[in-house]
Amino acid sequence: MNYQITYDVDNVSYIVNVTKKRVRNINYRFRNGQFYVSAHPFVTKNQIIKGLDRFAKKLISRSKETLTSGDDFIYILGERYSLIGVSKITLNNGETFDFKNKEDLENKLKKYFKVLVTTRVRMYEQMMNIPEYKVRVQKMRSRYGSNSKQTHTLNFSTVLIHYTIDIIDSVVVHELAHYYVFNHSKDFYNVVYKYSPNYKYLHACLKKGKFHE
Repeated sequence: MNYQITYDVDNVSYIVNVTKKRVRNINYRFRNGQFYVSAHPFVTKNQIIKGLDRFAKKLISRSKETLTSGDDFIYILGERYSLIGVSKITLNNGETFDFKNKEDLENKLKKYFKVLVTTRVRMYEQMMNIPEYKVRVQKMRSRYGSNSKQTHTLNFSTVLIHYTIDIIDSVVVHELAHYYVFNHSKDFYNVVYKYSPNYKYLHACLKKGKFHE
C-alpha cells in the first residue's frame, strides 16, 4: 500500500511518499525535495509524523551537503571533478568524456554507467553461479536497484555513477542475492556478506551520500 501525506518544515510543505512493506523498522529518506518512508503494514500516520519530527531537518540538511553535482562540479565514481571552464573530463581510470554542456555530460555518463554496471553484474553472476540477467539503468526515486523475478531483469539507479566501484558492487551483490532469497531475511544477508564482506559499511556510505570510502 502506497500513499502520500504532506509535512511542514520551517513553513515549507514537503510531500511524504509512504510505502508499506515487510520491514521491521520505519526508514526515512529525503531525495529531490521529497521524503520517502518505508514502514511495516501496521504503522500509523502519527508514528510516521513522530519520526519526521525527529529526522526531517537532519535529512534535509544532509541532502544539501551531499549533492551529486552542482553548477561547478560533479562526482564520478567517488571523485569530484570541476566543471568550471571545461568541456572535457578524464577519469582516474583513463576514460574521457567530451561534452557540450552538463546535460550532454549526464547523457554520456548514463551510457557509460550502463556498460560499467553490466560488466560488474556479469562478473558477480559468474562468482555467484547465477544465470545472466538483463540489465537496465534509469533514474529511480527511492531505490538504488531492483530485481524483477518475473522478467529476470536488474534495474539500477543512475545516481550510482557518482559512487565508488566498491559501493556500486555492494548494490550489484544485493540485487543478485535476491536470485536465491527474495526477501531481506538472515539467509538473504548471509548471501550478501559472502560476496560483499564490507556491505554494512558500504551501504551506510550509500545512505549517507558519501560518494567515496
